Amino acid sequence: MKQKEGNAHEGHRERLKARFAAEGLDHFEPHVILEMILFYSLPRRDTNELSHRLLDAFGGSLSSVFDAPLEELQKVPGIGQNTAILLKLFPEVCRRYLMDLSDAGRIVRDSEDAAKYLLPFFMGRTAEIVALMCIDGKGKVLFCGQVFEGSVNAASVSVRRIVEIVVRYAATDVILAHNHPGGLAIPSEEDVHVTAQVADALRTVDIRLLDHLIIAGKDWVSLAATPTTGHLFAVRDGFAVF
Repeated sequence: MKQKEGNAHEGHRERLKARFAAEGLDHFEPHVILEMILFYSLPRRDTNELSHRLLDAFGGSLSSVFDAPLEELQKVPGIGQNTAILLKLFPEVCRRYLMDLSDAGRIVRDSEDAAKYLLPFFMGRTAEIVALMCIDGKGKVLFCGQVFEGSVNAASVSVRRIVEIVVRYAATDVILAHNHPGGLAIPSEEDVHVTAQVADALRTVDIRLLDHLIIAGKDWVSLAATPTTGHLFAVRDGFAVF
């Protein structure tokens, strides 16, 4: 009996793999996608029930499971460290994949170009982070990466570190971006205050701050295009013109 159950179990997995190979994931239900992912960390368990358990625990969507904290995933019965890490890899790999597609010789001509480039960088982020984009006079991206984690305030954002990075890459222009996870793309007073500090510091080394983007999910706001804050930014063709 155990042998027959094992054969049926293995047959089910092979059928799902064959279906994926033939048609991709477009028509797979969320629990089936999770079930397949779990094949690779739990080779001898029925992962169908466990996939339902994960969806029930974290709001019923794939993104809610992938975005759950590592320690919370491990509280679900049947989910150990290896499986939790496997699940957390997915949004990180997707983000790197999308960033890689954008990287090669990318030219940023305006704030919309910058937003398209940066949105994948913030995909799946559950903590507030600050990203810095350094570009040359022709708009070529020289550097783009995370420089701080945590809320945007004068204490957490080191202006000196930003200047050091900009000088290291010999950039002429800079764009800041940070996210409001689970919130709205609306700038706060602290966002404006920190932006003014960074703009002033960059002017001392003849670097232009072109924009500061506030990102929430797929939504974004340009501070350079906001009437009350646009004066903080340098004007270059394509930027601060909407």
